[in-house]
Amino acid sequence: MQYAFGTWDFDFKTGLLTVGPQGASIGKLKLPGGQLPLAELEGHLHGDDREGLSSAIAALIGKKTPALRHLLRIGSGADWTWVEITGRRSIDGDSLSGVWADVSDRKATDARKDEAVARIHQFAAAASHDLIGPLRHIAMYGDMLISDFGTGATTDKRQMLQAISDKARNLQILTKRLIAFSTETQAPEFLSVPLDRAMANVEQRLLAEVNEANAILVIGRDLPVVTGDPVLIEKLLENLVRNALEWRSVRQPSITIEATTRGRSVIVSISDNGVGIDPRYHARIFDAFWSLPRQGAPKGAGLGLAVCKTITNALGGELTLVSSTSEGSAFELVLPVAR
Repeated sequence: MQYAFGTWDFDFKTGLLTVGPQGASIGKLKLPGGQLPLAELEGHLHGDDREGLSSAIAALIGKKTPALRHLLRIGSGADWTWVEITGRRSIDGDSLSGVWADVSDRKATDARKDEAVARIHQFAAAASHDLIGPLRHIAMYGDMLISDFGTGATTDKRQMLQAISDKARNLQILTKRLIAFSTETQAPEFLSVPLDRAMANVEQRLLAEVNEANAILVIGRDLPVVTGDPVLIEKLLENLVRNALEWRSVRQPSITIEATTRGRSVIVSISDNGVGIDPRYHARIFDAFWSLPRQGAPKGAGLGLAVCKTITNALGGELTLVSSTSEGSAFELVLPVAR
């Protein structure tokens, strides 16, 4: 695969742009040879890209950014070439110069990947949704058969029917989480989100589960305000608290949520006194469809922390396991501070 690339220079004094080299490479841009006024170049740009280029150049000239790196389309009609331009201002400040490269193939590849991922998510959501109804009926019919047979069925038969009901319910949980995993990766809405309010909503939703586990939920006071999607942030915090409840030990569960501001980030810590995570599995806990092995308990769907990681990435944040021992685990969630 051959790539077209070259250099460019813009002289502030003459207002002329020089694009090189000549020949087949620059021929891809369909620009006239030699020097051309900047206004003439704008006539060859896609209408949606003109304002963006002007803003990028203005930021460079005004020294708001040290360098220029911008994507735009050059051509005409339906024949557009995606070009990435990079450049810097000269030491004397009289000119701009840099390199251009045809990135049309890369853009096409990225578009195909995005489309493929979107189709996978749509398929997963549709397939999971279609499975929930039949699985609910299987579990219900299994319970009815167990009730109808009563003591007349052998122990083996009752165990088999019970296994059918249990597995159907486990699959229901898996499909519901699959829907969450495939639909909660949409582009988030970025707003100011007070963590105090978000945690209050999470605490209310988890009240029954916290009471059932006889857990202590400690939430720090005056939590900072972050930037992100309110729904996704609440879902993220809810999943992390629920994960701590699920992996509690024989001790009375205690979960602490605190947050501090550090520069342009808010650091949220979620710590518990649960069973901890074996060091062998630290690198895998955020993998989708992988679950920690737990003796005497059914294997989970392996999507709780994977969904948390996906949401965090979509919000421009970071989620890490800071420490984990037999005395408990601590996660650190980094989110952008409110602008």
